[in-house]
Amino acid sequence: MSGLTSALNIGTTGLSTNQKGIEVTGNNVSNVNTPGYSKQTLDLTSTPTLRFNDQMIGQGAVVNSITREGNQFVTKQLIDKTADYGETDAKDIPLAEIERIVGIDEADLSSDIDQFFDSWQELSTDPSGGVYRQKVMQEGNDLANSLQRMVGDLHAVQEGINDDLEGTVTDLNRQLGEIADLNVQIVSAETTGISANALRDQRDLLLQDVSSVAGINYFEESNGMVSVQLSSGLPLVTANTASNISTQWVSGSLELSLNSGASTTTLSGQDFDGEIRGMLDLRDDYVPSVIDDLDKLAYELATSVNAVQNSGVDLDGNPGIDFFSFGNSGSDPWSGAAATLEMVLTDTSQVATGTIAAPGNQPGDNSNCLTMVELQNQPLINGTSSFGEFYAQIAAGVGLEVSQNSLSLDSAEDALVQMQNMRDTTAGVSIDEEMLLLTQYQTGYEAAAKYLTTVDEMLDTLMRM
Repeated sequence: MSGLTSALNIGTTGLSTNQKGIEVTGNNVSNVNTPGYSKQTLDLTSTPTLRFNDQMIGQGAVVNSITREGNQFVTKQLIDKTADYGETDAKDIPLAEIERIVGIDEADLSSDIDQFFDSWQELSTDPSGGVYRQKVMQEGNDLANSLQRMVGDLHAVQEGINDDLEGTVTDLNRQLGEIADLNVQIVSAETTGISANALRDQRDLLLQDVSSVAGINYFEESNGMVSVQLSSGLPLVTANTASNISTQWVSGSLELSLNSGASTTTLSGQDFDGEIRGMLDLRDDYVPSVIDDLDKLAYELATSVNAVQNSGVDLDGNPGIDFFSFGNSGSDPWSGAAATLEMVLTDTSQVATGTIAAPGNQPGDNSNCLTMVELQNQPLINGTSSFGEFYAQIAAGVGLEVSQNSLSLDSAEDALVQMQNMRDTTAGVSIDEEMLLLTQYQTGYEAAAKYLTTVDEMLDTLMRM
């Protein structure tokens, strides 16, 4: 009798283990399209055998655990690659806008420069002509306005980056808090023997998202919690505690600080990788460098034009006054020149066309006009470039930066896709494999049920004896 009872127990384990296998397989199939999901596998083990009448008799099978597939090296590489992709992707749209602002087209700054000097050439044919003098002033005003507008548009790019940073940091703080919460949930589950596979999937996906935004280093503690740090080593998550990144506006720019416990640390682009690194590099380094080049162009143009204007005389025989004015906002003499450049003549008679005084309605000579026209092609910037050539270099530099970032973005995307494919190979769900397992567990369940039916019939026969 005891032998048949033992046989019933064996049959029961067969039913329960195969049923659990069907449940695990069904869960895998249901999550085949779930982002970050790792395939789960049933880990079975046979129960200890018992000695019965000098024979070692097995007692069936039990579910030892439900394991989570994956490779930690591949997972870490995937998380690292998301930071590279995030950095280049964050630069893509702002760089395209910068290229639009300073790009070469039919109505770019180089055209304004050419039209300005062409107006002086036209004025040289009729130095006293009021219409030509007015055109010189108008073209000078348009040139100054173009430089001001370009700098304003570049500042708008920086402001857009500030706005994006503010929203990004808000999301990042939320994700860091969720990682800290998951740390607690995972430890609580696993210390009581409950599988935390789904929680670990959620945490890995969050780590990938955080890495894309901020670039991180992380490691798992022996208790199952992860510690997360910025690339500079500053802590973001420690056990069940998440640090907070705060934002504050300083002189019109968004500054970031890390609040960890009682300490506060000011952050820079060097502390990050990922999207934030890309945005801060553009805002703090690249856009200011483009503005500095435009300032240098505006400064050299204004000082050169003013020097020629000051060396001549106007229509009333007075010494020429400055044609342009500009302010200074930094240590270099050209700092802020582009944003503040203005054409300051108020009357057409103030245009200094010649060097021979011609008061009243008597026309002056055109020698100063011709000297002004000669400025257009002189290497006055850094001793090597004319105004048009220097602007072409600025535009070409921006175009090269856009092209290089586009190549880097394609490369980072390819690397990320490759790592994702590797991750899917080691941890992803294969429908074909799951269908085979489903058939296997179904057959096992049917066999266990048939086994139990047979044992039940045997018991019924025994009871009737």
